[in-house]
Amino acid sequence: MIANLVNVVLGLALVYVAVLAPALTAPRPGRVLVVALIMLVLAWVARRSDHDPWQNNTNMALAALLAVMAVLHLEHFPLAVFWTQFSFGTLIAVLALWAALYHPAPRQADGAHP
Repeated sequence: MIANLVNVVLGLALVYVAVLAPALTAPRPGRVLVVALIMLVLAWVARRSDHDPWQNNTNMALAALLAVMAVLHLEHFPLAVFWTQFSFGTLIAVLALWAALYHPAPRQADGAHP
C-alpha cells in the first residue's frame, strides 16, 4: 500500500511538472527516466501485496513506456513530452490509488448472501 501511495505522489508530481514547470524535465530526459524506473520498481513491489495485480501490471507497462519515451530524447517535440508526462502521470496515479484503496470484503464460505 505504501508503494502505491508513493506512486500516486510521483504520478501527480509528473503531471505537475508537465503542466506548470516543463523546464524541469523537457531539456533533461534523464530525470524522467529516473522517475519512470522508480515507478516501475514501486509497481513491482506493490503488485505482490495487492488484491488484484492488474493495476500494478499496467503501471509497470506504463512506467516502462515512459522510460522508453525518455530515452528517445523528445525534447525537440514539446507536445510529445507534455502529453507523455501528463497522460502517463495521470494514469499511473489513478491506477495506483485504485490499487491502494481497493480491498473488497471477503466472500462468505457458505454461499449465503447478507
